Amino acid sequence: MEKFKRYGISLIISFVIAAVFLTISATIFAYTNINDRYLDSFVFGTVMISVLIGAIILAKKIKEKGIIYGGIYGLLFCLIIYFITCMEYTGFFISNTLFAYLAISFLSGVVGGIIGVNI
Repeated sequence: MEKFKRYGISLIISFVIAAVFLTISATIFAYTNINDRYLDSFVFGTVMISVLIGAIILAKKIKEKGIIYGGIYGLLFCLIIYFITCMEYTGFFISNTLFAYLAISFLSGVVGGIIGVNI
C-alpha cells in the first residue's frame, strides 16, 4: 500500500512539472516566430523531464529495484496521459507517436529509477 502512495505522489509531481513546462512551451510558441514543427520536440522533452524527475523521487523513497519501478512508473505516466487523451477525443487510437512516447517514458523512468536508488 505504501508503494501505491509513493506512485501517486510522484505522478502528481510529474503532472505538475509537465503542466508547467507545457505552459512555458505554449507561451514560447504563441509569442515567438518558432516554427510549429518543433512542437513535438518540446512535448517529448517535457515528457522525458517530468518522468525522469518523478521516477527519481519514487525510487529515492522506495530505495530498491529502481530499474523495475522506474520503468513501470514511466509506462504508467504515459498510459494515464493516453487514456486522458482518448477520453478528450473520439476514442482509442494507435500510432507511431504513441510507441515513441511509450519508449521515451519507459527509458526515462528506468534512468530516473537508477538515479533515484543510487542517490
